[in-house]
Amino acid sequence: MSNLVVAKKLEQILSLLSELEKLLDPSVGTFTKNSVHIRAAERDFQLIVDLASDINAFFVLAKTSKTPDSYRESFLDMAKIGILDDSLAQKLSNTARVRNILVHEYDFEEDYVKFYAAAKESIDPYRQYTKVVFEHIS
Repeated sequence: MSNLVVAKKLEQILSLLSELEKLLDPSVGTFTKNSVHIRAAERDFQLIVDLASDINAFFVLAKTSKTPDSYRESFLDMAKIGILDDSLAQKLSNTARVRNILVHEYDFEEDYVKFYAAAKESIDPYRQYTKVVFEHIS
């Protein structure tokens, strides 16, 4: 993967973040009553984590000659190789857990309030992530 591909993936993340932010703009009560917005927000969230994990794997593999064991580990590995700081890596690694819950349909038990909170909390860390990675490839 080239830096150009990484940049395109970062732009996709930023676009998805903007869309996710709009979907999460209504109150939690309004959000949880709109199944179309819930499904769209869940998909945007999943794609954001997937794209970031793909970027992470590229950098980790290039630096260590091994791929991360999981989406969660990919963020922690980005801190180990010096691209992300530990605090940001930890916040982002927690989003991988939420992504896995959504994809594998376990644990949330239709608790859209928890998803709403987790997704809202992830927006700023992912904006920071895109900034840091853009700076890294510049």
